[in-house]
Amino acid sequence: MFIDAVTPPPIEMVIQEEQICTFDRKIGDVTGDGIDDFVYLTGHKKSPDAIYQEGITISVVDGVTNEVTEQVLDLNGGYGSALFLGDFNQDEISDIYVSISSGGSGNINYYYIYSFKDKTPVQLLDYQSLNQLYEWSVRFLDHYQVEVINDTLNQTYELNLSFKNKEFLQKYYDSEGKTREGVEGEVLPLGGLSPIMTPRGKGAYSLLSSQVIIGTAMVDHLGVIEIYLTYQEGKFIPYDMVIGEQGNIK
Repeated sequence: MFIDAVTPPPIEMVIQEEQICTFDRKIGDVTGDGIDDFVYLTGHKKSPDAIYQEGITISVVDGVTNEVTEQVLDLNGGYGSALFLGDFNQDEISDIYVSISSGGSGNINYYYIYSFKDKTPVQLLDYQSLNQLYEWSVRFLDHYQVEVINDTLNQTYELNLSFKNKEFLQKYYDSEGKTREGVEGEVLPLGGLSPIMTPRGKGAYSLLSSQVIIGTAMVDHLGVIEIYLTYQEGKFIPYDMVIGEQGNIK
Protein backbone atom coordinates (compact mmCIF):
# COMPACT_ATOMS: atom_id res chain seq x y z
CA MET A 1 0.00 0.00 0.00
CA PHE A 2 1.53 3.34 -1.05
CA ILE A 3 0.42 6.43 0.81
CA ASP A 4 0.43 9.23 -1.77
CA ALA A 5 -1.20 11.85 0.45
CA VAL A 6 0.81 11.27 3.61
CA THR A 7 3.79 13.46 4.48
CA PRO A 8 6.47 11.73 6.58
CA PRO A 9 6.77 13.17 10.09
CA PRO A 10 10.03 15.04 10.76
CA ILE A 11 12.58 12.46 11.88
CA GLU A 12 13.42 14.66 14.87
CA MET A 13 9.97 13.83 16.28
CA VAL A 14 10.74 10.12 16.54
CA ILE A 15 14.52 10.14 17.05
CA GLN A 16 15.56 12.14 20.09
CA GLU A 17 18.99 13.36 19.09
CA GLU A 18 20.47 16.85 18.88
CA GLN A 19 21.57 18.36 15.58
CA ILE A 20 20.35 15.46 13.47
CA CYS A 21 20.11 16.20 9.74
CA THR A 22 17.80 14.56 7.23
CA PHE A 23 19.56 14.05 3.89
CA ASP A 24 16.74 12.20 2.10
CA ARG A 25 13.40 10.51 2.81
CA LYS A 26 11.08 8.04 1.09
CA ILE A 27 7.78 6.26 1.78
CA GLY A 28 7.28 2.55 1.14
CA ASP A 29 6.73 -0.81 2.80
CA VAL A 30 10.23 -2.04 3.63
CA THR A 31 9.31 -4.23 6.62
CA GLY A 32 6.92 -6.52 4.74
CA ASP A 33 3.73 -5.97 6.75
CA GLY A 34 1.85 -4.37 3.86
CA ILE A 35 1.84 -0.91 5.49
CA ASP A 36 4.02 1.91 4.21
CA ASP A 37 6.96 2.89 6.39
CA PHE A 38 8.90 6.17 6.56
CA VAL A 39 12.52 5.75 5.46
CA TYR A 40 15.11 8.42 6.24
CA LEU A 41 18.77 8.97 5.53
CA THR A 42 20.11 10.90 8.49
CA GLY A 43 23.42 12.03 9.96
CA HIS A 44 25.40 15.10 10.95
CA LYS A 45 27.19 18.08 9.44
CA LYS A 46 29.90 20.27 10.96
CA SER A 47 27.76 23.36 10.38
CA PRO A 48 24.33 24.13 8.88
CA ASP A 49 25.83 25.23 5.56
CA ALA A 50 28.36 22.36 5.30
CA ILE A 51 27.90 19.89 2.45
CA TYR A 52 30.00 17.04 3.87
CA GLN A 53 27.77 14.47 5.57
CA GLU A 54 28.92 12.30 8.49
CA GLY A 55 27.49 9.42 10.50
CA ILE A 56 25.16 8.53 7.65
CA THR A 57 22.38 6.28 8.96
CA ILE A 58 19.34 4.53 7.51
CA SER A 59 16.37 5.11 9.84
CA VAL A 60 13.09 3.25 9.27
CA VAL A 61 10.01 4.44 11.16
CA ASP A 62 7.30 1.78 11.31
CA GLY A 63 4.16 3.02 9.58
CA VAL A 64 1.91 1.70 12.37
CA THR A 65 3.83 1.89 15.65
CA ASN A 66 6.41 4.65 14.92
CA GLU A 67 9.07 2.22 16.19
CA VAL A 68 12.49 3.21 14.80
CA THR A 69 15.01 0.72 13.36
CA GLU A 70 18.43 2.10 12.44
CA GLN A 71 21.48 0.97 10.50
CA VAL A 72 24.67 3.07 10.56
CA LEU A 73 26.67 2.83 7.31
CA ASP A 74 30.31 1.80 7.66
CA LEU A 75 32.01 4.76 6.01
CA ASN A 76 33.31 8.05 7.40
CA GLY A 77 31.09 10.23 5.25
CA GLY A 78 30.46 11.71 1.83
CA TYR A 79 28.33 14.07 -0.22
CA GLY A 80 24.83 14.12 -1.66
CA SER A 81 23.57 10.88 -0.11
CA ALA A 82 20.28 9.67 -1.57
CA LEU A 83 17.69 6.89 -1.15
CA PHE A 84 15.86 4.61 -3.58
CA LEU A 85 13.33 1.90 -2.68
CA GLY A 86 12.95 -1.23 -4.80
CA ASP A 87 12.89 -5.01 -4.60
CA PHE A 88 16.41 -6.26 -5.36
CA ASN A 89 16.46 -9.65 -3.59
CA GLN A 90 13.26 -10.97 -5.20
CA ASP A 91 11.18 -11.32 -2.02
CA GLU A 92 8.50 -8.85 -3.22
CA ILE A 93 9.39 -6.39 -0.43
CA SER A 94 11.13 -3.09 -1.15
CA ASP A 95 14.79 -2.91 -0.16
CA ILE A 96 16.70 0.29 0.63
CA TYR A 97 19.37 1.44 -1.84
CA VAL A 98 21.74 4.23 -0.75
CA SER A 99 24.13 6.20 -2.98
CA ILE A 100 26.83 8.56 -1.65
CA SER A 101 29.40 10.59 -3.57
CA SER A 102 33.07 10.66 -2.55
CA GLY A 103 33.31 14.20 -3.91
CA GLY A 104 36.63 13.48 -5.60
CA SER A 105 37.72 14.20 -9.17
CA GLY A 106 37.39 10.53 -10.14
CA ASN A 107 33.61 10.57 -9.66
CA ILE A 108 33.91 7.57 -7.31
CA ASN A 109 30.76 6.72 -5.38
CA TYR A 110 29.67 4.49 -2.50
CA TYR A 111 26.60 2.26 -2.59
CA TYR A 112 24.68 0.08 -0.13
CA ILE A 113 21.54 -2.02 -0.34
CA TYR A 114 19.75 -3.20 2.82
CA SER A 115 16.70 -5.33 3.45
CA PHE A 116 14.63 -4.26 6.47
CA LYS A 117 12.20 -7.20 6.31
CA ASP A 118 10.64 -7.84 9.73
CA LYS A 119 12.48 -4.71 11.01
CA THR A 120 15.81 -6.57 10.80
CA PRO A 121 18.53 -4.81 8.76
CA VAL A 122 20.41 -7.24 6.47
CA GLN A 123 23.06 -5.96 4.10
CA LEU A 124 22.53 -7.21 0.54
CA LEU A 125 25.35 -5.22 -1.07
CA ASP A 126 28.14 -2.78 -0.30
CA TYR A 127 30.34 -1.00 -2.80
CA GLN A 128 33.52 -2.75 -1.67
CA SER A 129 32.26 -6.15 -2.79
CA LEU A 130 31.79 -4.83 -6.33
CA ASN A 131 35.19 -3.12 -6.36
CA GLN A 132 36.74 -6.47 -5.41
CA LEU A 133 34.75 -8.47 -7.96
CA TYR A 134 37.46 -8.36 -10.67
CA GLU A 135 41.14 -7.46 -10.99
CA TRP A 136 41.97 -5.34 -14.05
CA SER A 137 45.10 -4.39 -16.01
CA VAL A 138 45.34 -1.67 -18.67
CA ARG A 139 48.13 -1.73 -21.27
CA PHE A 140 48.85 0.73 -24.10
CA LEU A 141 49.70 -0.81 -27.49
CA ASP A 142 51.14 0.74 -30.64
CA HIS A 143 48.87 2.39 -33.20
CA TYR A 144 46.48 3.92 -30.67
CA GLN A 145 45.23 0.66 -29.19
CA VAL A 146 44.68 -0.20 -25.53
CA GLU A 147 44.26 -3.62 -23.96
CA VAL A 148 41.90 -3.90 -20.99
CA ILE A 149 42.52 -7.21 -19.26
CA ASN A 150 40.20 -8.88 -16.78
CA ASP A 151 42.85 -10.75 -14.83
CA THR A 152 40.24 -12.62 -12.79
CA LEU A 153 38.51 -14.13 -15.84
CA ASN A 154 41.60 -14.08 -18.08
CA GLN A 155 39.73 -12.10 -20.74
CA THR A 156 41.15 -9.29 -22.89
CA TYR A 157 39.30 -6.43 -24.56
CA GLU A 158 40.69 -3.81 -26.97
CA LEU A 159 39.92 -0.12 -27.21
CA ASN A 160 40.71 2.05 -30.23
CA LEU A 161 41.86 5.56 -29.25
CA SER A 162 42.47 6.85 -32.78
CA PHE A 163 39.39 9.10 -32.53
CA LYS A 164 40.95 11.06 -29.63
CA ASN A 165 42.30 14.54 -30.31
CA LYS A 166 45.96 15.11 -31.18
CA GLU A 167 46.85 16.68 -27.84
CA PHE A 168 45.53 13.65 -25.98
CA LEU A 169 47.30 11.11 -28.21
CA GLN A 170 50.65 12.90 -27.95
CA LYS A 171 50.73 12.12 -24.24
CA TYR A 172 50.78 8.39 -24.96
CA TYR A 173 52.13 7.94 -28.51
CA ASP A 174 54.92 9.38 -30.63
CA SER A 175 54.45 10.79 -34.12
CA GLU A 176 54.55 7.28 -35.63
CA GLY A 177 51.90 5.91 -33.28
CA LYS A 178 54.38 4.05 -31.10
CA THR A 179 53.63 3.81 -27.39
CA ARG A 180 55.72 6.12 -25.21
CA GLU A 181 57.73 4.55 -22.40
CA GLY A 182 56.26 4.45 -18.92
CA VAL A 183 52.64 5.18 -19.85
CA GLU A 184 50.06 3.07 -18.10
CA GLY A 185 46.39 3.01 -17.25
CA GLU A 186 44.02 1.69 -14.63
CA VAL A 187 40.39 0.96 -13.88
CA LEU A 188 38.88 3.24 -11.24
CA PRO A 189 36.64 1.97 -8.43
CA LEU A 190 32.88 2.04 -8.79
CA GLY A 191 31.63 5.27 -10.33
CA GLY A 192 28.01 4.36 -10.97
CA LEU A 193 25.47 1.78 -9.81
CA SER A 194 22.00 2.19 -11.26
CA PRO A 195 18.83 0.22 -10.50
CA ILE A 196 17.36 -1.26 -13.69
CA MET A 197 13.87 -2.74 -13.90
CA THR A 198 13.49 -6.46 -14.60
CA PRO A 199 10.71 -8.48 -16.31
CA ARG A 200 9.67 -9.82 -12.89
CA GLY A 201 7.22 -6.98 -12.46
CA LYS A 202 6.76 -3.48 -11.10
CA GLY A 203 9.22 -2.60 -8.38
CA ALA A 204 11.66 -5.46 -9.18
CA TYR A 205 15.23 -4.36 -9.96
CA SER A 206 18.67 -5.56 -10.98
CA LEU A 207 21.81 -3.37 -11.13
CA LEU A 208 24.07 -1.79 -13.73
CA SER A 209 27.55 -0.83 -12.48
CA SER A 210 30.09 1.35 -14.28
CA GLN A 211 33.83 1.91 -13.85
CA VAL A 212 35.95 4.35 -15.83
CA ILE A 213 39.17 3.30 -17.55
CA ILE A 214 41.81 6.04 -17.33
CA GLY A 215 45.35 6.73 -18.51
CA THR A 216 48.14 8.22 -16.42
CA ALA A 217 45.96 11.17 -15.41
CA MET A 218 42.55 11.01 -13.75
CA VAL A 219 41.04 13.22 -16.45
CA ASP A 220 42.25 11.00 -19.31
CA HIS A 221 39.21 8.80 -19.82
CA LEU A 222 39.87 5.89 -22.17
CA GLY A 223 36.63 3.98 -21.85
CA VAL A 224 34.11 2.48 -19.50
CA ILE A 225 33.27 -0.96 -18.09
CA GLU A 226 29.58 -1.70 -17.54
CA ILE A 227 28.51 -4.81 -15.62
CA TYR A 228 24.94 -6.07 -15.25
CA LEU A 229 24.16 -7.83 -11.95
CA THR A 230 21.20 -9.69 -10.49
CA TYR A 231 20.59 -11.07 -7.01
CA GLN A 232 20.95 -14.86 -6.72
CA GLU A 233 21.77 -17.20 -3.84
CA GLY A 234 22.42 -14.41 -1.37
CA LYS A 235 24.59 -12.13 -3.51
CA PHE A 236 24.68 -10.06 -6.68
CA ILE A 237 25.91 -12.12 -9.66
CA PRO A 238 27.23 -10.59 -12.92
CA TYR A 239 25.33 -11.78 -15.98
CA ASP A 240 26.65 -9.48 -18.72
CA MET A 241 29.57 -7.13 -19.31
CA VAL A 242 30.19 -4.39 -21.90
CA ILE A 243 33.52 -2.59 -22.39
CA GLY A 244 33.88 0.27 -24.83
CA GLU A 245 35.05 3.78 -25.57
CA GLN A 246 33.62 6.54 -23.37
CA GLY A 247 30.39 7.81 -24.82
CA ASN A 248 29.91 4.91 -27.24
CA ILE A 249 28.07 2.69 -24.74
CA LYS A 250 24.33 3.25 -24.46
